[in-house]
Parts: sequence; C-alpha cells; structure tokens
Amino acid sequence: MISTNVGSTDAVESGFFLLPPQSIFQSKEAYFRSIGYREDGEKLEGTEDYLKRLESYMKLYGALVQTEIPNIQNLHGLQEGWAWLARFLNYMPANLYTAVSLDTFLQMAGFALFQRYKSQFLKMLNAISDNFLVGLKSQNVPESTRIVANIKAYIEDKKFCQVPEGRKLQSDTMSRVLM
Repeated sequence: MISTNVGSTDAVESGFFLLPPQSIFQSKEAYFRSIGYREDGEKLEGTEDYLKRLESYMKLYGALVQTEIPNIQNLHGLQEGWAWLARFLNYMPANLYTAVSLDTFLQMAGFALFQRYKSQFLKMLNAISDNFLVGLKSQNVPESTRIVANIKAYIEDKKFCQVPEGRKLQSDTMSRVLM
C-alpha cells in the first residue's frame, strides 16, 4: 500500500487506480470526476454507464491475469492478480464500485486463481463472504443488492470451479471449419 498524507486524509493506491476519500471533495460531482466518471460538456456520465465501463476494464484485467502461454512469463499473471486481490480486499471500502470490480475480476480470473492457489483462494472467498459482503450489505444501498447476490452465488455455487467462457482461444476459426 502506498499512502500519501493529504492534510488529514489519506489516498490509497491499489492496483491500477487511486481512490481518494469522498470527504475531501466540495461536491459529489467533483468526487465522481476524480474516480473517473466521464464528462460530456457540463454533464457527467450516468452511474450505469460508468459501472459498465468499470466492468469492461476489470474484465480486461482479469483476462490478462489469467492468461497463461506455455514457455512465456506473463508479467501481469496469476501472482500479480493474487497480490492485487489481497490489496484490494485489505484496503478498498465495500461499495458499489468496488463490488462491481470484485465480481467482474472473480468471474474472469477466479477459476485460474483457484487452480493455482486452491485452499488459499477458498480462504480468500471466505474473507469476501465474511467481511466484504457483510460490509456492503450493512450499507443498505438498493443498487448493491444485485451485485451482492452475484458474488454470493459465485461463492456458494462454486463457479470458480467452472472454466469461464472465453478462457481459451479457439483453435479453429469458423471460416476454416466451413471450408
């Protein structure tokens, strides 16, 4: 963790983003801009659009982490994904944005992380269930209900044991098959 003291508040770096605490901003709009909401003229993008974009970024990162190519070292592979997940759970607050990030990352990289780390990954899932989800539910934010259910189902249904769609590239292209 890298922590920079800004007056009486801290900013915490985790993985590839920096999340300042909302309390240091003059308005919600200023906070939204700081966490990456896009601005079109005077109007900020909607939360749904922002969450879709965040989900896309996390799918890309999860896909990158879980990619293994024989005889090639992935510098952002499972070891980095594991470290990112640990930092994320230790330092990021449970909220709608972090829940979407976590859910998407687990959907993409959870299978590979489970294959590599086995019982340690299961302990991580227990921590998610016992701490992250409990913290998220305690906020009583209606928008979080769906994402809590998704993460809970991922853990309870052991979806981390199932190969995610798109994990392996197709070896045959459709054009070759049709010829």
